[in-house]
Amino acid sequence: MRKLTMVVLILGLMAFIGLGVNYFVSHYGNINYQWKTNLEDYREYRLLGNSTLNGYVKANGEISVYILTREDFERLKNGEPFKGYKAWEHVKAVELDNVKIPEGDYVLVVKNDDKGMQWISVKLVSKK
Repeated sequence: MRKLTMVVLILGLMAFIGLGVNYFVSHYGNINYQWKTNLEDYREYRLLGNSTLNGYVKANGEISVYILTREDFERLKNGEPFKGYKAWEHVKAVELDNVKIPEGDYVLVVKNDDKGMQWISVKLVSKK
């Protein structure tokens, strides 16, 4: 009887922890990206529409960071004029503090301005 009670208590505790983690992730944030990586010309990160973006982008050389629609990203890659929702040009680091992302298909684009750069580090958290 005592072993059965312990098993039921442990299963109940595991279910409670699982529900708590699920609630936290679905209501308070989704960690989208976090890594250090080599950077070619561009790196793109899909953003959650109608959300608030927090995080950072850091590099060991100059980068430009843009929040763009997919269409404007294609214009940027093709060397055409484009409109950015937000832009930070020729920087080594960007802190994203409660940046409002409109509804739609937006991406965060990191452009390598300093071709000798070795790495970038990105961490983004989107909250509805």
